[in-house]
Amino acid sequence: MPSVRQESIAIIGAGCVLPDAPDVPTFWRNLQAGHVAVRQLSGARWEWSEYGSEDPGAPERTYSFLGAPVEGLQLDWKKFKVPPIEKRLLHSIELMVLEAAHQAMTSAGYTPDRVFGRDRVAVIAGSSGMGRKSNLGFNTKWRLPELLRAARQTQAWKGLSAEQAGQVARELQEEFVQQQIDNSDDWAFWGFMSPVLGRVCSIFDLHGPHFCVDAHAASGLAAMETAVQGLMSGEWDMALVGAASPALSPMEYVLHSKLRRLSTRGVFPLDARADGTALGEGAVMFLLKPLEAALREGDPIQAVLRGVGGVSRGAGPVLTATDPQAHQRAAVESLRRADVAVDSVSYLETGATGLPTWDAHLVTGLSGAYQGAKQVSVGAVSESVGDLQSASSLAAMLKVILMLRERTLVPQRSFQTQHPSLALQGTPFHVNKELAWPAPGRRRAAIHAAGLGGVAYHAVVEEYVPEAPRPSVAVSAPRSRAEPIAIVGLSCRYPGAPNPSALWDNTLQGRSAVRDIPETLLPVSLYHDATRKWVGGRDAYFRMYLPKAALVEDPPFPFAEFGIPPSAVAQMDMSQRWTLEVARAAVGDAGYGPQRALPSERTAVIVATTPGNRQEIGVETQLAYPEFARIYRQVLLRAGVAADVAERFLSETRQAFQGQQSPITSETLPGILNSAPATRVARALDTRGPSFTVESACASTLTALSLAIQGLRDGRWDVAVVGGVWSQITVPFCVNMCFVGAISPKGQTRPFSNEADGFVHGEGCGIFVLKRLSDAQRDADRIYALIQGMGGATDGRGKSIFASQEQGQELAMRRALQDSGVEPASIQYVEAHGTGMLEGDLPEAGALLKVYGRRDRPVTVGALKPLIGHSYIASAGAAVIRAVLALQRGVLPPLFTGPSLNPHLAACEGQLDFRREPSRWQVEGGPRRAAVNAYGFGGTNYHLILEEYRGTL
Repeated sequence: MPSVRQESIAIIGAGCVLPDAPDVPTFWRNLQAGHVAVRQLSGARWEWSEYGSEDPGAPERTYSFLGAPVEGLQLDWKKFKVPPIEKRLLHSIELMVLEAAHQAMTSAGYTPDRVFGRDRVAVIAGSSGMGRKSNLGFNTKWRLPELLRAARQTQAWKGLSAEQAGQVARELQEEFVQQQIDNSDDWAFWGFMSPVLGRVCSIFDLHGPHFCVDAHAASGLAAMETAVQGLMSGEWDMALVGAASPALSPMEYVLHSKLRRLSTRGVFPLDARADGTALGEGAVMFLLKPLEAALREGDPIQAVLRGVGGVSRGAGPVLTATDPQAHQRAAVESLRRADVAVDSVSYLETGATGLPTWDAHLVTGLSGAYQGAKQVSVGAVSESVGDLQSASSLAAMLKVILMLRERTLVPQRSFQTQHPSLALQGTPFHVNKELAWPAPGRRRAAIHAAGLGGVAYHAVVEEYVPEAPRPSVAVSAPRSRAEPIAIVGLSCRYPGAPNPSALWDNTLQGRSAVRDIPETLLPVSLYHDATRKWVGGRDAYFRMYLPKAALVEDPPFPFAEFGIPPSAVAQMDMSQRWTLEVARAAVGDAGYGPQRALPSERTAVIVATTPGNRQEIGVETQLAYPEFARIYRQVLLRAGVAADVAERFLSETRQAFQGQQSPITSETLPGILNSAPATRVARALDTRGPSFTVESACASTLTALSLAIQGLRDGRWDVAVVGGVWSQITVPFCVNMCFVGAISPKGQTRPFSNEADGFVHGEGCGIFVLKRLSDAQRDADRIYALIQGMGGATDGRGKSIFASQEQGQELAMRRALQDSGVEPASIQYVEAHGTGMLEGDLPEAGALLKVYGRRDRPVTVGALKPLIGHSYIASAGAAVIRAVLALQRGVLPPLFTGPSLNPHLAACEGQLDFRREPSRWQVEGGPRRAAVNAYGFGGTNYHLILEEYRGTL
């Protein structure tokens, strides 16, 4: 097993947009002054009162509106190159991330016009999604036809005259249309954070990879760990890494209210008055560089990150419970990586948020890790800015860095008396009330974070002392030939293919899984209009022109086998169910089970997914009804309906519209958490290494594989359970994608063809089990294929972050080849992304031609989407499975596309082989090798190099 190297990473830039703190200097002044940004929420963003009730058990209501909002943020559109007409349309969280990123870059001296190595800068953010944007729930706006149908089914509607009914319908549509106009052009991609990072890359013309990581409240430190991995391995030279919270919204409050996590009095972490937390929002970004490089290049070092690591709880009762042992293991692992004595840490930012039981478990676990320390001051930034959820750990880190820089502590001003559930006696901990920070040597501090699902992360940071001698830490150059990674297990669930064998059989037979979307899944008849006369008009907000998709058969979920009660299953999104079943099958395929356990603490779980799953959209629509009702009431009154009759309309319509919805309970939030596909797998498999989800648009599964490979190479884990899942064929998504013209009107995907006119929706899940080749050989594992190399890149500056660029894809391909140490001419097959959209096919073919063309024997190019549609986040998983099985079985898969190439691809004739029939894969001399390509909106690109396994190194 490779040893984990000591981590010494310089933090050279910092930026933030936090409650009452639009920048770092203001945040520091607020901390010094004891400023508390938590208050009762008010303002025009939401009609908060419509969602409140003093009764904690009131359905679809919250008992608290204490929060820490970001208000008054203004975007400098010239600085960010955002046209004024689009400025008001950007999501508030996007504004925060852009501003914090700009601060972090420029505070380190890296301005947009400075000359520096932009090709090797990664951009990474911890994020659970951006959250809700405006008054009427985003996804609810698209569902006017369903709301009108519900209204027309009521007895009250039948009492309207024909003239009144027509007026009400017309005015409701106009109100909804105006709500849509108030959104931006990237509607179809709402909830994805990675395109925001793509915009950051565009502003600074950065070409390293960009992606998001979600480990709930530990997301910031999880993102920090992935950044450190890439820096220490030499994969990138700098990393702009940060985290952003979801925007505050009634949905966030109602869901947390049902878990009894909110306080009505304030945030008092560790104090006897603690009875819950208050939600906050904001963004924090840091610019990182290996310490030796920062010293060599004269960067302004603010602090040094010495170690960061994370773990999972493993098997446990429920996703919302925390575990002291997990906190202890995370802290011990971080201290080990930092290679520092436990008694050298004199301050600990605990991650406490005012939840008594949660905070008590934190203290118990951390005290076990810090046994032997003399005295450690403890505190929590949540008293100042509330619980920032996915951004909370990096707000804590920013506080620590500022204290280290200023060599002074910030007192925990909210603390008066220790909470009776805490066990501080007999530990080295005391709640800090001092300003002075004496230290015999370098000051060191730690930051702890814990999230729902049982994840825990810990980091060690020390002050930078220029005059002190530093340990020499070698910065690795990019590897020319790292140890291959073995794929020892795989499984999937894709349209028409409940397992890999079925997927392969469908490939050979050309069996398409595209079919009509059943009304039981979506009320297609209310939205379908094949004439497309409405495209570009006001009706486009409520229409779709293709009622077809490639759908997964969804068998009954064996909840008892996973120890999940039926009440929780009813609240779970299918992405969680699919991932659980497919992951278990993949692990079983790898030979692990009751007779052979996974190495629990040395197994990581990484799943590509994205916010906005089907269950979440249903919950949002349910909770957004008060906003719809407010509009509906006004329209009814204008139509001459009496006020008391209007109330009857609203009550009956609500009952008709929401009659099939599950009630909002304490199990609703765990059922829609974006991090849950990974944490549920960790719980089911009892794995205790890191578990988190990843999002990088349609390249997400390859991003997840890349991070899994990094961790295996660096010795952070020995086994990785990794893949991707997508289950978002919903009304909003289908309407959105028709709105932007991405969907094929013919209901077919024809990549690289003159018949290409878009793609068809798909869905699915693919999971792999990876090990280092030497470990797989030692353990006598069955090896499907070898991963020889990975490469990621961002397009950088271009016409649009939503248009793929040839240069970005070419860069990812060349990086993968460099990482693998093989020549382009040795790649015989490429599984292309192949969406059937001209905007994507032409750049992809152009990049393939530059990298793999101009050789004696053309490379064969295939694509799977004609058979199973575009499964977005999970699409690369299917592509990898097909490529792996092709290597193993010695067959080149066909490309089921149109009869002739797009005329724009004439240069590819004779250089790229788009064959229409399967054929034997004959090779001379060396092994069979294949590549898998993926890209996504926001300018993300990834490329994977695979090789058949021949039984030797």
